[in-house]
Amino acid sequence: MYKNFVLVLLFILFLAQNSYAKVPIAGDTAPNFSLTSVDGKKITLSALKGKVVLMGMFHICVPCMKQALEFNKVQAQFSSKKLAIVGINTSGDSKASVEKYLKGFPERVKFSYLLDPDQSVHKNYLQRDMPTVLIIDSEGVIKARVPWVGADQLVKFLKKLL
Repeated sequence: MYKNFVLVLLFILFLAQNSYAKVPIAGDTAPNFSLTSVDGKKITLSALKGKVVLMGMFHICVPCMKQALEFNKVQAQFSSKKLAIVGINTSGDSKASVEKYLKGFPERVKFSYLLDPDQSVHKNYLQRDMPTVLIIDSEGVIKARVPWVGADQLVKFLKKLL
């Protein structure tokens, strides 16, 4: 009987681990979020349905700054009617810390930069790379999930979706 109990317990733990460890990847529906930008605007992923979304999951770090600057280059090439670009501070940093970080950029961020104090996006998307870039189509399906990527590659990929 003890052996059966252990087997059942291991099976339950296996299922729980696999359900928790599922990283949303290309082909999956993007988990919704509702966050506030550093300038006070409330943004939800579901409200962006109908647009392609370029999303960056960032921390306060140099690679994330470089990715944000690549997003600025992408922003300059597309209409905001078809494409929404958002950056999300997924490490739960304070608004003051994020604002200080953004002020250190060589140019102003030209897209919505969101705060995630509860790290809900980090948890729902299981961020492992710094930064992590996602492209979500107009129906809310993830089309790409990659670490750092240059503006030229992003533009080529986005043109296929727009």
